[in-house]
Amino acid sequence: MTSNGWKEVTLGEISLDGKGSYGIAASAVEYSDDLYTYLRITDINDDGTLNKTDLKSVDDEKAEKYLLQPNDIVFARTGNSTGRSYFYDGSDGELVYAGFLIKFSLDPSKVNPKFMRYYTLSNEYKGWVSSYISGSTRGNINAKTYANMKISLPPRKQQDYLVKVLSSLDEKIKTNNQINEKLEEMAQALFKRWFVDFEFPNENGEPYKSSGGEMVESELGLIPKGWEIVSLKELTSKFTTGLNPRKNFVLGKGENFYVTIKNMSNQQILLDDNCDKIDDDAIKIINKRSDLKKGDLLFSGIGTIGRVYLIDETPKNWNISESIFTLRPSDFISSELLYLILLSENLQGYAQQLASGSVQKGIRMRDLKAYKLTLPLGNLIDKFTKFIKPLISKQKNIEKENQILREIRDILLPKLMSGEIRVPLDDEVLTTEHTV
Repeated sequence: MTSNGWKEVTLGEISLDGKGSYGIAASAVEYSDDLYTYLRITDINDDGTLNKTDLKSVDDEKAEKYLLQPNDIVFARTGNSTGRSYFYDGSDGELVYAGFLIKFSLDPSKVNPKFMRYYTLSNEYKGWVSSYISGSTRGNINAKTYANMKISLPPRKQQDYLVKVLSSLDEKIKTNNQINEKLEEMAQALFKRWFVDFEFPNENGEPYKSSGGEMVESELGLIPKGWEIVSLKELTSKFTTGLNPRKNFVLGKGENFYVTIKNMSNQQILLDDNCDKIDDDAIKIINKRSDLKKGDLLFSGIGTIGRVYLIDETPKNWNISESIFTLRPSDFISSELLYLILLSENLQGYAQQLASGSVQKGIRMRDLKAYKLTLPLGNLIDKFTKFIKPLISKQKNIEKENQILREIRDILLPKLMSGEIRVPLDDEVLTTEHTV
């Protein structure tokens, strides 16, 4: 115990049984509400939150024995994601943790359990992980090593204070994410109603198909009279990918970001320390092929297929990898409508069905370009865009707010973790030196 009340402990010492437990060795199956959700390394974001874009289930008679309980924390034990962690508080529903994860059940009498969530985001923890995987071709940290990990533990009041401050920011981010999920559901529901169910408003404001609107036969089935069959290629003025660094430039130098699929979701491009870096010369090389502009769409084409991102500001210090397609809408269509087409159930299913590859599945550009759909003539696209644009703009504004909140959290984290910002002791007077 140090003079200021800090002490050095091991993860095992602050856990209920003193050791870690390996997850279930079972294969993932397609997600089902009737089965437990399967937590894999790939389902954990770098900031310790749950990635919900491609959740799977587990169908195994022993699965219940591997259910996470509140105050459990799991760690990735192998691969490029070694050290990634996820703290379970019950809010993400029932989760069964997979075999490449190691679980520790934290003892609330010895530590504020959520303190460990933030500790695993600290530079101290990241340095510890790096010391075990440095120089290794494939990272690996076993349960015994995790149990022996030394932690600088502040007094309980400081732990509680840190958790209170940082959790308030995380809760706001979580609330914003829930709002964005609802906005996206609304946007996709409106798209489906107009362009799949053909219940767009007719000249009298009534739903077209159910009000007796004329339908005609086509290669895609019955479609409204006057609508056209078009390919994705016909809807774009630019359709390309980024470049492979092994052939064109060197990763790891410079201050620009080289965005791969791991840094991309439907709502955000993560430009942080986990993103590869490139220099100005590399940016110029990539820009000759895929110069990104406001209104362009990004589509992940390899591995995790089907993530879509709408660029709302021309990037200044980043570009994309060869695993991401860039689509620039033609004058015939709006960026917002193309965004929803790419997210639609029909296109997503088409991309998954045509994905191929022995090591890592991907969809070929020519196959994606060939995707066909039906669209209206006249001003219906403009009318739809007016409806949908405010929803997507709201999503973008919320994500910008979230980015600011994350930056604030990341600035406060090391100051709270070190005690530079701390809760005052009972006999101290609150001053700006001691408070946020």
